[in-house]
Amino acid sequence: MKTNDKRIVWKEKNDLELMSIISRILDKENIFTSRQYQDYKKKHSQAVPSLWFIRERFSSWEGLLNKLGKPTYNKEQWYRYSDEELKFLVTTFISEKEIKSQHQYEKISGNNNMPSLYTLRMRFGKRVRTFFKNKESHVIQETNFELLTKLKSEIIRLNLESDLSMTKFNELYDDNELPSVFTIMRKTNKNWEELMAEIGYDYREIKIKKIKKNLKNNH
Repeated sequence: MKTNDKRIVWKEKNDLELMSIISRILDKENIFTSRQYQDYKKKHSQAVPSLWFIRERFSSWEGLLNKLGKPTYNKEQWYRYSDEELKFLVTTFISEKEIKSQHQYEKISGNNNMPSLYTLRMRFGKRVRTFFKNKESHVIQETNFELLTKLKSEIIRLNLESDLSMTKFNELYDDNELPSVFTIMRKTNKNWEELMAEIGYDYREIKIKKIKKNLKNNH
């Protein structure tokens, strides 16, 4: 056998030694799922055995966690829930933890025995975004000034100051930072043109310039 075959090193270790090494890494790096473990393995290829080896030795990732006395986060358990039950569970968790983005959810879901973002996407597809778009309760707490300030910042970030297209804005804006345009219009009781005027833009003048430019380009 080749001495540089790293699997031989792991094969020579007994279960207790392996569990001690892996447990130390899991605790140090806050690893809770096999996916997180794989990500760590890619960055530190020689530090821990492969998932393939773990499955060979302990039957499965969950089998290893059980031996270590750690909670398992098996996506299969979520299949027992109906869509309505799972959505209620997740949205309640999001509300209680004041989670405002999918990225934030992904970071803390595993440690709280909640379904992973991947599991939710497989189950609900693009509808997962709506779990984090429950802005109605948040928007009530924000003043018009705060909303308009965020709106202008987002327009600048998207480089839409010379365009001010509501359609483009709706397609590009960060829904983790702002509620929808229609929610803002409802809250402020203003249409898009009036909102633009409130934050310092002459929407009509910019629109006329766009029309003239398009006519010029077409000739």
